[in-house]
Amino acid sequence: MEAQEYLASFGLTGEFGRFRTVVPLSLRRGERVVVRGPRGVEIAEVLRQAAPGHAQFLPNTSVGALLRRLSAEDERTALDMRARGQQLFERGRRLAAEMELPLELLDVEMLLDGKHAMLHHLRWADADVRPFVSALSREFELHLALVDLSQPREAANHEGEETHEGCGRPGCGEEGSGAGCGSCGSGGCGTCGQATTPKTDTHFAQLREQMERGRTALL
Repeated sequence: MEAQEYLASFGLTGEFGRFRTVVPLSLRRGERVVVRGPRGVEIAEVLRQAAPGHAQFLPNTSVGALLRRLSAEDERTALDMRARGQQLFERGRRLAAEMELPLELLDVEMLLDGKHAMLHHLRWADADVRPFVSALSREFELHLALVDLSQPREAANHEGEETHEGCGRPGCGEEGSGAGCGSCGSGGCGTCGQATTPKTDTHFAQLREQMERGRTALL
């Protein structure tokens, strides 16, 4: 059996991409797997086997590696990462308050590799967040990326390096287009992303609900 390519969903905001098996695997929809993608090594859920036409609709995405089915050891590691992510979340909220930053940390997503974490937040004013990111990165020995959920979808930034693109759907991520998709949750550069003011408390509630649905489905 040759290596296969699959579409798989990953992350709290339901992003998806193309992943090619490193060893021959026959996978079904809904199976949980370990992938290496633009964010690092993490858990993903198989959507379907990729077809040749998917490359035309996802022209801006690189093909990641589908490493293996999720194992019991991976499950235990994921639990450990969740506990570590909670520590990072609590520390991040305290530090943002101490620094009087105009941002609200909503959730932390620790990847399976234990080296990368995503800080999902809302920002309502411009601010230099580099000292905030640097302090947390040193303290927890992690590569951190700030994901600004108040922003239109842009390339997420890990330590200043572009790693994410849009999903390729027409209008996806275009401001005012009314298009886009749930997989392309808002992202932004942790050091230079521009912020917008959240309009209502309902916006916060909807974002929390969206992330909780993603957490239940994928983790």
